[in-house]
Amino acid sequence: MRRCAAAVVAVVVGVGLASCSSGSDSGTAAATSSRPAVCGSADDLRTSLSALQDVKVVEDGTDALNEAWTTVRSDWAQLADDARGQYAEQVDGVQADADTVQAAVDQARAAPSAQTLGSAASAVALFLQDAGALVDQVRSTC
Repeated sequence: MRRCAAAVVAVVVGVGLASCSSGSDSGTAAATSSRPAVCGSADDLRTSLSALQDVKVVEDGTDALNEAWTTVRSDWAQLADDARGQYAEQVDGVQADADTVQAAVDQARAAPSAQTLGSAASAVALFLQDAGALVDQVRSTC
């Protein structure tokens, strides 16, 4: 049962990220001093969202999910700081999603079950959708 639920997490994460992973350049290597900081932050978050998509909870375990989420959370915090002035409402919404993901990941790590992994998968999918939409919006101005 645990493997089945973990597979659900991987599938939902993959589907959620696929819907928000457009754009050809990512990472800070493409950033230049003339680009606003929010552009680099958006690129970094896009990269960490892709890494979260690659986590296979069945094979890699909840520790791998937590590790990928920790990186996303850090990149999200930077984008939130950089984008809050122009996108305050969207940032607040994605932050609520991030808080929900953190609680769900903590619960899944503490008591892995079909229910907790399913809750984590749902929370991650919503975060990926909303964070991806914000990244797309930010990047459209870069």
